[in-house]
Amino acid sequence: MANEIMFPIKETPSFDKVVKGVVNNLKELLIDTRMISIGVLNNSDLDLSHGFIIIQDHSNDNICWSNFSYFEPEVRDVSEADLPIMSGVIYRGEKNRKFSVLITYILAKLLEARVIYDDAYLVQRKEVYAVEELKPFVEQYIKELYPVNE
Repeated sequence: MANEIMFPIKETPSFDKVVKGVVNNLKELLIDTRMISIGVLNNSDLDLSHGFIIIQDHSNDNICWSNFSYFEPEVRDVSEADLPIMSGVIYRGEKNRKFSVLITYILAKLLEARVIYDDAYLVQRKEVYAVEELKPFVEQYIKELYPVNE
């Protein structure tokens, strides 16, 4: 069974923006990006409005994928009327959860999301919370996923 953490954003990003943003943010977090693959799974092109981005860390064998879907105005929360795109970071299996939270945080910051929807309580016991509330979890997960040998 797959799990998903979602966040609303203003527009579907370009593939180039996602790749550069993820790689640069991982580097800023002192994570080696030489074993990171980012690709697109769709029928024809790099238009992310009808496909998935796959992000894989081959060094830890972690993987997650992300999608971007248009949400009709009538299903959006009033506070998110200006955010027509819902992005989701999806993972399968507990071993990929921490990596997917890291990627969720990076994408949410990169794409200027305001809130995280975590209906399954995958990170904390709240359904909706500010993006910055992911930061302490991300810091802990980085230590666990990428331990520094002293």
